[in-house]
Amino acid sequence: MIKENEIISKVLLTIAQYKGNVSSFKNAICEGEYTPDHTKNFTRSLIWKTCLITETLKIKEWDSKLSDSRVIYHKLTKNEEMIVPWWDLDTDNTYYQTKELVRKSSVSRKLSLRRKAPMKKQSLVRVNGVADPLSSQTSLVSASLSPSSSKSATPVPSSLRSDPEQDLELLQSIIMDIDRIFPGDEFFHSNNPQSLPVKRELIQILYVWSKCNPQVGYKQGIHEILGLIYINLYNESIHIPSTNTISTDDLKILSLYDIRYLSHDMFTIFNKFMIQTGIASRFYENESVLWKSIEEFNINLMKVDQLIHYNLITKLKLESQLWIIRYLRLLLLRELGNDHSLTILLWDKLISSIPDLIIFIIIILLIQIKTDLITCDFSESLSLLLHYPISEKQFCASHINNMFKYAVKLYEKRDQDLKLYELGLKLNSKYNPNLKIQMSYNGTSQSRKSGESIGFSSPSPSLSPAPSAPNPDPRAEKMAFEKYRLEMRLKKKAQSLMRP
Repeated sequence: MIKENEIISKVLLTIAQYKGNVSSFKNAICEGEYTPDHTKNFTRSLIWKTCLITETLKIKEWDSKLSDSRVIYHKLTKNEEMIVPWWDLDTDNTYYQTKELVRKSSVSRKLSLRRKAPMKKQSLVRVNGVADPLSSQTSLVSASLSPSSSKSATPVPSSLRSDPEQDLELLQSIIMDIDRIFPGDEFFHSNNPQSLPVKRELIQILYVWSKCNPQVGYKQGIHEILGLIYINLYNESIHIPSTNTISTDDLKILSLYDIRYLSHDMFTIFNKFMIQTGIASRFYENESVLWKSIEEFNINLMKVDQLIHYNLITKLKLESQLWIIRYLRLLLLRELGNDHSLTILLWDKLISSIPDLIIFIIIILLIQIKTDLITCDFSESLSLLLHYPISEKQFCASHINNMFKYAVKLYEKRDQDLKLYELGLKLNSKYNPNLKIQMSYNGTSQSRKSGESIGFSSPSPSLSPAPSAPNPDPRAEKMAFEKYRLEMRLKKKAQSLMRP
């Protein structure tokens, strides 16, 4: 009961601290006050499930809201078109199961959900720019929530019937990615006895979500988003003990952490997270929408820091789509540290405040490595962006807090070009205090970290004849050719990533 009592204490103290006010709670998360480093009562499950499921700190309302979302996922997983076809895998596949075994495994959860109180029909989440992720299931789920519903009373619409071969291909694609998820993390290592059931849950969540979102479908990368959230909530989940010594209110608190319904809660959380951050609609839906987001980044980068924009896009002709797609689609999952603790800290803030900050956060990341970006050539700059340098001293919780606050300021002034420019100057003063730059008439630039200003005077007019053109340098021509080949390969790679 030690862990259970600890959870109850943390939740009650947190609710008391913010007087049950969700807005105050979210504001504390954004301001960096409610973090693992600043409060002993920190619990990430309370953040994610409050922001994306219960939407309240009133304990008495949790039970019904949790039950509503959990029943929806349960019904989806039992729908004919949503059942994961484990039995279609090769018999020697690690995840292979017979149909009979799949049916038996769902009995205990089904009986557990039946004892919940009857619920009203609830509206389902809609993705901006994409059809309702559960719209094809709306009538099906609503009917299944009715106490009088039965399987025979709910026919499957013809539009939902899919090709078994396509379903198997979808399942195999998800399995391939899940088997490779976070290879350095012991949580998913084969030596961990819990890794197989955990991976099976992740596969099922992604399979059902992809079937509910045919316009988006499954794309490589979203498994890492789900995996990172899952790890953090799993670590706080508990098995609720069967005892009469726990009060009703305490049971409602512990229900928020019930490991039996972790996959149910993760489906709802993942669905809303993909929507509220705009990942599904802006970065995964189709190529044209993704290109608009990249162009939006280019425009804002030019407003905030003209030199970085000039050097990358105009001078080096290093197009943003060659490197930024991963930043956008994975919400900087690989750019903020190898242990992902800072990434999830940033995501805590995104779901608590303005989710549409990713573009401005990327701009701030570029300003932090500005000296390197404006002195490197094409291949060096591209390598730097594809493998963003991570410094243990630089990247810490306070760094994430400051970066988030600046991103909010940039977002708030996004329609005021002069204000964006002024904020860009402040960011450069903060992150590059010793960088002095002067541009020459021919557009060249130099930088130095010593604090000295280096300038280039323009050539004085002369009446002497212009010197003859120098002989072409074979080495320079070869380097230009290699640069062109590299750029073409990267363009093809970027285009392949953006295809459905």
